[in-house]
Amino acid sequence: MAELGHEPVAIFGLRASASLQGVSPFLSHAFVAALAEVTPPIRVSSAHDTVNRLNEQGLAGEYAELMAGFAQSSILDRDRLRRIGSALGSRHVFLPGVAELDHSLVDRFEMAGFKLVRNHVTTLRLWLQLWDAQSGRILWESVGEATVVNPIFSAAQATPLDAIAQALWRRMIQDDLVSRKSERAPSSVSGTSDGAHPRHE
Repeated sequence: MAELGHEPVAIFGLRASASLQGVSPFLSHAFVAALAEVTPPIRVSSAHDTVNRLNEQGLAGEYAELMAGFAQSSILDRDRLRRIGSALGSRHVFLPGVAELDHSLVDRFEMAGFKLVRNHVTTLRLWLQLWDAQSGRILWESVGEATVVNPIFSAAQATPLDAIAQALWRRMIQDDLVSRKSERAPSSVSGTSDGAHPRHE
């Protein structure tokens, strides 16, 4: 954490499967918002800044090859990572990703009134890595899962996807990185059916 305070940390584009590319902007914005909420806050250069600066310096192809290599091997090539980190002026890089996003309907009986309630269940699984752009080492990683339940008759009060992601990103960063609770279980967030914001367990 002391080293992270010396200069802004670059953010690479969120990694997601082809079927989840449509939600990437929501999750990316939620990630940046979560970083601003941790204590102490972590200074970052957004994924948009990363793309713009690399494109301006003619490194778009280099970045694309770096990400393609990661998709195949789950490793960021050291030499490409070093060149990109130097161009961005950042020693450290965040690499966020979404592992799963699932929506389902679950029926539940309310015994007192014998009423059938249909709930909309959203499950989101995220992962996050911190890389040293100079050495090519992965310094830290965290995984988290959030499950939020809302009755379909109150769709207007359903917890937005970006709010779920932001709460989960924040908890992963605060507990697993900033507070360095390395022995704790992976971060988990659950939500209630009353439309409240997700809470950490």
